[in-house]
Order: sequence, then C-alpha cells, then structure tokens
Amino acid sequence: MKPNNGLAVLLVAVTLTFLLLSPVFAQGDIALPAKVPAFNQAYRGPNGYWGDCGMGTGGCQDSIDSDGCLITAFAMVLDYYNVSFSIPRESSCTDTTRTGMDPGILNDWLKTHGGYGKCGSDTGSCCLEWTHLPPQISITQYVNHSKHGLDSTAEWTIDRSLAQGYPVISGVHWGSHCHGSTTQTEDCHWVVITGKRGATYTIIDPYNRDKTDPSGVRTTLDHGTFGSYTIDRYVVVAGIVPSLRLSNLHLSLSFSPSGTVKSGVTQVRSLKITGVEPNTPVLLYVRVIDPHGNASYAY
Repeated sequence: MKPNNGLAVLLVAVTLTFLLLSPVFAQGDIALPAKVPAFNQAYRGPNGYWGDCGMGTGGCQDSIDSDGCLITAFAMVLDYYNVSFSIPRESSCTDTTRTGMDPGILNDWLKTHGGYGKCGSDTGSCCLEWTHLPPQISITQYVNHSKHGLDSTAEWTIDRSLAQGYPVISGVHWGSHCHGSTTQTEDCHWVVITGKRGATYTIIDPYNRDKTDPSGVRTTLDHGTFGSYTIDRYVVVAGIVPSLRLSNLHLSLSFSPSGTVKSGVTQVRSLKITGVEPNTPVLLYVRVIDPHGNASYAY
C-alpha cells in the first residue's frame, strides 16, 4: 500500500464506554449485553453484494458466498464491537468507496493488510491469518475434545466468555464429514455463538439460503442451516464490550477555530456529555480513520 503524501481527510469518531463492566457468571440462560449484527455470506443483493466478491490474494479462487463463513462471522463480531473501516474505491470489490463493517468491507481490508495466507495446496493465499486480524479485538483459540456435545472445560469457557460480553466464533460439523468428496471432518462451517438458552446455544449462522437477504440466520446450535451442529474449535473474541446503558448518551463537541481539524493543534473548546447518570465513569477515546481504512486511536 503506497503512503499518502497528501493531506488526509480524517473521519473522527468519538466513542464512550463504561470503564467498569463487572463480568458476572450467569446461571441458566446467558445473553450478550447488545445484539450482534447478522450477515449472510451469500448475499447478492443490489447494494453491497459481497457474496460475489473474491477472497484472498495471489489468484485465490474462493468467494465469500462459498467459502466466507469465517470472515463473515468475524464481520458480525467486529460490528458488535463498533469497529468500522473506510475502503477506497480502488480497493473495493464493489468498485465503490464504502465505510462501515460487513463481510465485503472486512474482506477488502484483509486483502490489503496481510490478512490472507497460504493453506494446503490451494491456489493463492486463501486462508485467514489469525495474527493479522484488526487490532481492536483479541482472540483466544480453544478445542472441544468431545466428539458429541461439549466437554466440561469447553462449556465453562464458552459460558464465562458470553457472561463477560464476549461473542464466541466456533467451527462446527454436523455429520461424518463436511460435504461433497472432502475428507475433512471438523470445522466444516463457522458460526457466531451469541448466548445460551437452556441446554443449547443461540447462534448466528452466516449462511442464509435466501441470497437476496443480507442477514444471517438467528437460530440455535441444534438447528443450524445445515443441521444440528457440534462444536469443534472455538474462538473467544474480546473487545470493548458495548452496553445498552449507553444508548441514550449524546456527546457534543465544539472547536475553536471551527472548521477543519488540524493535527497537533488544540482546538476543542467544549465537550458535553448528556444521557448518563452523574459520576458515571467513562472512557473517552478518538478513532481516526484515513482514506485507506487505517485506524489510529487517541485516549
């Protein structure tokens, strides 16, 4: 990626979050503190149509529609954590400048940030590089050692993570082998675990057979798009946990002099926060996104 020698147009986002979110291990049903957005990897609608987008680099033949369940799952979790990128037209699969988060935007970002690597005998670099995910999240990978259901360690880890507000991305299988002529028996598909309901887990399945619908399928682990799923690998994705208590917050800024924000110059004249109880601890930070989608943070 060539450096930008001109003056960048900056997108400044100010986000508030509570400093103290005490993780409470819930008994019985567990729900995340905010709704996880749902994306359909196969979407081919008139706007966004990321299902058609090619994945990887170096001549990779995969597409989001057929092979993008994992990056679609990560796009959902990144959106849950309010992570967004700006993709310039020349780097966008859709040939348009796009800002926000969805499978197409994440795929474009991964392509220009070393997010794909070699895997097996596939042509090009098609596999997600776990160490090159966006810096706003951190991941911890685990393995379920039970071939039927969950072992006790896996269940405890998943339940604790959900209670802390962390979604879990899981590789799953639903039969003796994945599909077609493949001999692969695990991690056939990837889903987002969003909560626990009784003896099963609520999930978002990134594959929706209705390709005109941009949304993934909200269901349970035992009623996935392809069948009743068994968890194989699972990945706890940690970030700044959103809170419904922030929904009424409003922040206003005024600058002096008004107009363009200038680097290195103190311009903030006033900052006002409303919609929160007095003496509530908050962390204020600024996210700056340049035209290439690179994000910088100031605390």
